[in-house]
Order: sequence, then C-alpha cells, then structure tokens
Amino acid sequence: MSMLVSYQWLNEHLNDADIVIVDTRPKVAYMYGHIPNSISLVVDQLITVSEHGAHLVPDPQSAAQLLGSIGIDNTKTVVVTGEPMDPSIARVAWTLMYLGHENTKILDVGISTWQSLGLTTTRSQKKLPQTQFTPKIKPEIRIQADEVNSMLGKTTILDARTPQEYFGGHIPHSTLCPFTDGMGQDGFLFDKKESLQNLFAQKQIPKDDK
Repeated sequence: MSMLVSYQWLNEHLNDADIVIVDTRPKVAYMYGHIPNSISLVVDQLITVSEHGAHLVPDPQSAAQLLGSIGIDNTKTVVVTGEPMDPSIARVAWTLMYLGHENTKILDVGISTWQSLGLTTTRSQKKLPQTQFTPKIKPEIRIQADEVNSMLGKTTILDARTPQEYFGGHIPHSTLCPFTDGMGQDGFLFDKKESLQNLFAQKQIPKDDK
C-alpha cells in the first residue's frame, strides 16, 4: 500500500478518530493556519543532536513519551503534512517508521497547496487525549557510518543534498540525487511514477541492489 494519501481522501477523513494529522512546519506557521484537527510536531522534537552537530535518531523512550503525550499510539494512522521544500516531512515520517509505527502516511500536497485549493484551514489548536506509544525499533532502515564506509564501491549510495553541498565534499562513490529532482509540479510532493523511474534510470540507480 502506498505511503501517500491524497488531499481528497484526507479532506473526507478529517474527523476520523483513528487518524492523527501532524504538521511538521515551524510552530509559528502552524499557529497562523493549519489543516483542521492537525497537531504540531516539528522535526526538532524527534532528533538527537550529536557533539558534532549531526541530527541522529531520538532516544526511543523519550520519543515514545512525546508521541504518547500528543495522542499518537501504535493503533493510529498518522498522516504527516508540511511543505514540499522542507525535508522535515520525510524525516518525521521516517522517524515514526524507525520507531515501529506501521501506519505512517504522507499527504501528497503541501499545506500551502491545500489552502490554494480552497480547502479549510483553521487556527484552532487540537489537543488529543494522552495515550501510550510503544517503540518497536526497525534497525534495518538505518545504517551506521562505519558500515557505509566498509561498503564503499560495493553498493549504491545516494546523496540527496544540493549540488553545492555535494561538490563541497561527499562520500566516495556516492551519486548526486538532490531531493528536489523528484518533487512534483503544482504543489505536489512527488513527481509522477514514470518521471521518477526515468530519473533513477538516467542516474543508473539499480532497482535490485542495496
């Protein structure tokens, strides 16, 4: 099943009790208007900053306490929303998946597009009942730096940063594939499937290798 949900689908399910909509934009942007019944969850709340400034995964128990306090448990469908140019959407969704949340979805358009389509926004802030989130870590979707180092030249490594960042220094043998290359038109987060397949084919990214 696709991780993406359409804006039409979400608009029809705004009041479903088993759905939690999270807004990953800065809290000020959230306060000025957001999708009805959505709650604020910014990426800074779901990272641990290392001594070298790297943004690492959060402590599982601390993250579980946070998620439970804002109404997210393992039974809910979580729909992650934000803006296409902000990687926070993907990072928050990935973190939920890493923590073992099975039913994590991403809205297919940005919130500004939601507004431009004439769909309802509000300044009213939703507060969900506190619940309990149980982390079930999925280590297979994360890789340690020393393991990457041992695999150089033996696997495909994609660098999703900007060209300027890439050419300023990158992991040896990595392929530049900026996240912006896969963005859709007219406020959609992702390009069409055929366009993405062509993009990856042009960059010689294999389908079956790690």
